[in-house]
Amino acid sequence: MVAAAGRHRVPGYNRLVTGPVLELQREDLELEVGGALLAARRLQLSRAAAAAPTLVLLHEGLGCVDAWRAFPERLVRATGLPALLYDRRGYGRSSALDRPWGVDYLHRAALEELPAVLAACAVERPLLVGHSDGGTIALLAAAHHAPVAVVTEAAHAFVEEAARTGIRRTERRWASGELKRGLERLHGPKAEAIFRSWADTWLAPWFDGWSITGELPAVTCPALLLQGADDEYATPGHLAEIAARLGGPVRAELLPGCGHAPHHEAPTVVIDLIVDWLSSRVPSLSAPALRQGAERGA
Repeated sequence: MVAAAGRHRVPGYNRLVTGPVLELQREDLELEVGGALLAARRLQLSRAAAAAPTLVLLHEGLGCVDAWRAFPERLVRATGLPALLYDRRGYGRSSALDRPWGVDYLHRAALEELPAVLAACAVERPLLVGHSDGGTIALLAAAHHAPVAVVTEAAHAFVEEAARTGIRRTERRWASGELKRGLERLHGPKAEAIFRSWADTWLAPWFDGWSITGELPAVTCPALLLQGADDEYATPGHLAEIAARLGGPVRAELLPGCGHAPHHEAPTVVIDLIVDWLSSRVPSLSAPALRQGAERGA
């Protein structure tokens, strides 16, 4: 499980882009993981500390690296920390899925694919930042491994009717063609397989009993939990349930005026919360160090 060499490259990948004004390095690459090629991206300020944790951004169930838009760059500049993003198998520029999703699809992503990606990229101190499905993956990974910390946004821990109601609404957007066009821009010909895998899994009767609540007490690292007060796929009680079950220090924030993706709807609020929380909860990341990192990227 190493960076692939001597293989066909995805257009636009394996190049280093530096921005002299923002002092931000970007490296797009492919990783060979489990017989598949996964598209990945590294972001780093030019003078980032060698021992700093790495922000590992885990995308949502319909997302990919590009779906994060400008948020990762802003987060790197605000914290001074390097970042790693990747498209899970089946998404974005990564290889197509080799089998249907099952009830364990999030466990496989957290306990098989994510550790392989971290090993391939030599990330020893991950600080996991996950949105929606990515938030669930972050929690599962933290229950079985030892990341520096976890930040989740709209994570799922069990099946709520609110989630299924939201997915049925999203199915209507897919049927109208509006959502399909957007997903095809992100995933190309894989868009339909991604959408159907996501929607059909969450709406299936065999997924009714899915839950990770029994694993949450094993999450003992610091955790910041974020959710929009108007999340289309979850009730406020979902956030409270996750927070109550975690085994380590936790801060939970319900963000007014935000839906399922606060990092797009209120990015400054989300980034300020993350910086403030990191400076108070992660001993190796003091407020002065975070401010210094932010100044380097300004």
